[in-house]
Amino acid sequence: MRDQIFISYSHQDKQWLIKLQKMLKPLTRNQTISVWDDTKIIAASDWREEIKQALASAKVAVLMVSSDFLASEFIAEHELPPLLAAAKTQGLKIIWIYLSACLYKYTEIEAYQAAHDPSQPLDSLTFSQQNQVLVDICQKIQAASQLTPKSKPDPSLIVTKNEQPTLKTFEFSVVSVNAKGREISRRRQSAQQFTENLGYEVQLEMVAIPSGTFTMGSPDSEAGRRNREGPQHNVKVAPFFMGKYPVTQEQWLMVAGFPEVNRSLNPDPSHFKGSNLPVEKISWNEAVEFCNRLSQHTGREYRLPTEAEWEYACRGKTTSPYHFGEGISPEFANYDENIKGTTPVGSFQVANNFGLYDMHGNVLEWCADNWHKNYEGAPSDDRAWLSDDNDNSVILRGGSWLVNPRSCRSADRVFIYGAGRDPIDVGIGFRVVCGFGRTL
Repeated sequence: MRDQIFISYSHQDKQWLIKLQKMLKPLTRNQTISVWDDTKIIAASDWREEIKQALASAKVAVLMVSSDFLASEFIAEHELPPLLAAAKTQGLKIIWIYLSACLYKYTEIEAYQAAHDPSQPLDSLTFSQQNQVLVDICQKIQAASQLTPKSKPDPSLIVTKNEQPTLKTFEFSVVSVNAKGREISRRRQSAQQFTENLGYEVQLEMVAIPSGTFTMGSPDSEAGRRNREGPQHNVKVAPFFMGKYPVTQEQWLMVAGFPEVNRSLNPDPSHFKGSNLPVEKISWNEAVEFCNRLSQHTGREYRLPTEAEWEYACRGKTTSPYHFGEGISPEFANYDENIKGTTPVGSFQVANNFGLYDMHGNVLEWCADNWHKNYEGAPSDDRAWLSDDNDNSVILRGGSWLVNPRSCRSADRVFIYGAGRDPIDVGIGFRVVCGFGRTL
């Protein structure tokens, strides 16, 4: 069984191993993680056999990369081959730490997740910078150890960098409910999607949202309506792609390992832990950084949805308070009647007409727009409605596990006050859209 972290290093770099061991000590002491390196080998034992068994038990491999590491014949012949093979066939996660300048770009290591910015090897940093980077690395190691192996994705669904996607059809269930949230009908529908491979068989499914015109906001007669949801107005929406689910913790972990664009990202920020739970406690700025890193990695434009795109996608050609109909039920969404925390994405197994899941409840989702107190003067198209003032409050949609049904309606809109855009809240996550070069 693969359940521990294997550290591979050159003995010439042992001082770095000691620093990493000390930093990991709180996690190993409370048994959050189990770590193995060759200092665990008992004197007079068969050290080759112990290393072999440790390699076979590794769930995460941490490579401490330097010129001495790459020059080691033992590492090259006995440690790296089984680790790289297990990464390709058995779901082993490989994370590498760049200790000092070397020719790693000429090895297979480059294809795997760097634990920090590879443009700055650890030995080029100040002592305090090294400590902060090591803290971030330990958090990445701990988060990677929580991921569960995935079945291999359908290769025909995956696109590579800068490639235009080939869409595949998928099927899903759609329900209609009455005003009390009771199911009155169920049907099967289909839509199209493509899949980004983020690494380690972690996938991001992007659903094709067709163009159309819809009425944004709620009518005066809608139960639970607030003044900020009007006046209703028609909006024309261009086609785009949207995440089938809110961004998950395992997706966040993978993208947090991509090269930094404007700011650092905590690889494991969520209060409720689980690889398939939505990531939460995410600020607007952090969500934008995620999109920027994903764009840089894939060669495709990823961003937050505009508010118009979000509501159009949520409604899925419906005009009722919820895409289910007039009511909502804890059988189909996670809101305050399920007040135990977030639920795995897609776990209710019911989508809207476009094939999107979890649009009502679970986590609030960031949009690109600034806050406006109502729709007076709103655009008639789907671009982000921005503001020139110094407030810079931004919009959240969809409700969360914490809120009542009223706040989960398709038209409901809330905001976070202030220009910092860095709140920490256990109910806030996001999903991404892809526009293939379209600007806001």
